[in-house]
Amino acid sequence: MDAQRALLDELMGAARNLTEEERKGYKEITWDDKEVCAFYMVRFCPHDLFVNTRSDLGPCPRLHDQKLKESFEKSPRHDKYVPKFEAELSQFCEKLVTDLDRRVRRGRERLAQEVEPTPPPPLSVEKSEQLSVLEEKIKNLLEQVEALGEAGKVDEAEALMRKVEMLNAEKTALTQQPQNDKVLMLAQEKKMALCEICGSFLVANDAAERTQSHVTGKQHIGYGMVRDFIAEYKAVKEKAREEERLAKEKEAEERMKQREKESERRRRSDSGDRDKDRDRDRDRDRDRNNDRDRDRERDRHRERDRERSRDWNARGSRDGGRGMDWRSRNGREGGRDRYRDRSRSRSPVRHGH
Repeated sequence: MDAQRALLDELMGAARNLTEEERKGYKEITWDDKEVCAFYMVRFCPHDLFVNTRSDLGPCPRLHDQKLKESFEKSPRHDKYVPKFEAELSQFCEKLVTDLDRRVRRGRERLAQEVEPTPPPPLSVEKSEQLSVLEEKIKNLLEQVEALGEAGKVDEAEALMRKVEMLNAEKTALTQQPQNDKVLMLAQEKKMALCEICGSFLVANDAAERTQSHVTGKQHIGYGMVRDFIAEYKAVKEKAREEERLAKEKEAEERMKQREKESERRRRSDSGDRDKDRDRDRDRDRDRNNDRDRDRERDRHRERDRERSRDWNARGSRDGGRGMDWRSRNGREGGRDRYRDRSRSRSPVRHGH
């Protein structure tokens, strides 16, 4: 019936039986609606694992639909929602396992308890008197047995010993107390074992068929699935954290290398700038030295001109009219010297590198 209904839903839609009026307010359910079970979409729903067992969680309050699950698996948003749904399922399973482990711990403590018999209560007055009489009879019979043995009457001594044994049996029955029911129960539990997977009590050294029946039971398989999912989920998260840590370390290492390259580049740039500055300083010093040399050379020429002028003036005063010719010639030569000095000062200085 359910298979036929599912087939009709697939062919005609879930709203096939609704009236026109009902269809107006009808909203088709999709896999991302709140009423759809996210646990069922991504893995399994724990409510389905323990049906009709001691750990039955009852029916799931949300919708389980295979068609919606297939729609979710084909959705382009599938990979985006899987981590969210798995985190919610992991949280739910963690709570289940925490409660179960608490029960397992209590059961293990029960099995570890030592059976300590309670001291017997004191005998009543009547039983105490009966016990005294029995002990007196036993004492007398033992004395008689010893005397008969010394006299060589073995048969009579053996007959009395059988009476002594009967009296000892009566004495034991008189002093024995009935065992406590709780002590008996704990003693029986000492012969039991505890399943660490599902928390069930098992009979120790039970038949293989019964052990196999437990291992293949719903409760054992269900808690096995829950524990396996938690272990797998934690392993995946731990791997993701480790990969993220390695990625961050690699990124930090790359940044460090980049900073070292940048520092080296700046160092080389600063070194080049210093070299250029030194070259400029050398050029400046060289130009300054050349200027000083030119100034000294110009001063020497001027000094020679002044000396020559004084010589000619002196000659002119002695020779009379020829002094005028000397001044004219000296003026032309002085002009040529000054032109030569100006040309030399304007000419670019060539520096050798």
